[in-house]
Amino acid sequence: MYIHHAENLARGTPYAETGYIYNAHNPTVGPRTYPPAFPLLLAPLVRVFGRALWPMKALVVASLAASLVLLLRLFRGVLPSPHLELLVLLTGLNPVLWDFKDRVVADLPFLCFVLLSFASFARAAAPAQTPRRLMVSALLAGFFAYAAYATRVLGIVLVPTFLAHDLIRRRRVGVAAVAAGAVFVILAGAQYLVWLGDRSYLDQLTVTPASLGRNALGYARSLSDLWANGYSERARKALFLIVGGLAALGYANAVRVGRNEAGWPEVFPWPYLAVVLVWPSFQGVRFLLPVVPFYLLYCLRGTRVLDDAVQRRWGRNHLVLAGLSAAAALSYAGQYSTMPFGRFPSGVGRPESVAFFEFVKTATDSNAVFVFSKPRALALFTGRRAAAPFSPSDPCRLWGYLAEIGASYVVTGPALSADEVDAAAEYLRRFVDQYPTDLRSVWRAQDIAVYRIERNPCAPTAAGSSRRGWQAGGGASAAAR
Repeated sequence: MYIHHAENLARGTPYAETGYIYNAHNPTVGPRTYPPAFPLLLAPLVRVFGRALWPMKALVVASLAASLVLLLRLFRGVLPSPHLELLVLLTGLNPVLWDFKDRVVADLPFLCFVLLSFASFARAAAPAQTPRRLMVSALLAGFFAYAAYATRVLGIVLVPTFLAHDLIRRRRVGVAAVAAGAVFVILAGAQYLVWLGDRSYLDQLTVTPASLGRNALGYARSLSDLWANGYSERARKALFLIVGGLAALGYANAVRVGRNEAGWPEVFPWPYLAVVLVWPSFQGVRFLLPVVPFYLLYCLRGTRVLDDAVQRRWGRNHLVLAGLSAAAALSYAGQYSTMPFGRFPSGVGRPESVAFFEFVKTATDSNAVFVFSKPRALALFTGRRAAAPFSPSDPCRLWGYLAEIGASYVVTGPALSADEVDAAAEYLRRFVDQYPTDLRSVWRAQDIAVYRIERNPCAPTAAGSSRRGWQAGGGASAAAR
């Protein structure tokens, strides 16, 4: 979707014309349109290099590199050497972030804009600033906060962080926070009113105690994946608990030492994580990336507290820091040893995917509409319109949706890894098994199959037996597979 938006910008076509049909019954697949900042960054690359992925990945890598430089600048007065350098190494070399650098997604550019906004605000909030430098820095803070919001809507928490910083430290809102907030509101309001007024993100916002509980457990597990070593689950859990304890100690120390002077580093993780937990659509570690540097910051601050105690008692310096460094190095090395660097293509680069896209482009009508678990990839690489499926208890509701969008084909697959489950795709596999005469197989390659829709068995003229067949035969069909 990001690439498709970028191509539209580069060609001067309407931003929202991507061929992706938004399914309000399954909004977690994605909104009608994505925020514009990342596609705007990609558009010049697309115009020059076309759909080549390496320039887009280079942009993502540059975002990660810039974020690491910003960490050095932001926390130079918070962490001493070598703790500060270790913060950069632990962040930049973490296998999870290293994996994200190979994806054309907005997560690392979003992290970069978040840190740019904080760097500008920290400069504006610093004492003894001239009015001109204060105002310039504040305006930049607001601009970068908007850039973060225009990259991922979670950037909306930045301005409340600025305000909370001032209220805690000064008991009033300062000029810098007001100016930054004003710039943010003007730019975000203009984007919404003049260009992109898409409200489909709000379709996902159905908060329940169950969704909060699932998210809390899921994101805790995702955070622990930062310490996956590829071999031992016990070692992962143990290191996660140790780092978590150090981070809690470091955060408590920061609040105690600062007394009532906690600033944006202490404030930002809480509103950000609150929004992440409330958002019903679980997104895994990608939603946690902006708080990872803060998590590691307080972990290293905790090691400093313990090292100071060790030095006072035994005269040994950096003993805890050395232990943490060794444990992290072993964890990272173990995980990297299991990662398939360059061994086989995945996703859209698989031979099966390439053959599937070629079939769709050459053997189907240009006006055909598809239902597929990866509708945005299909729309980008084939030029066809595509929607995601959903999983109603009554299959006639899905048949009704197929008729509503004028669907021509249903596509099952692709298979996910052993530890992942795509519920909608799995439902679709069972769905096509249940209607062999209504959905005719026209192409297949390993885990991807294309079925042409012959008729709608739930149409008013069709018999009602199909619904009973689904209920009675679904389990047998799944068992047969």
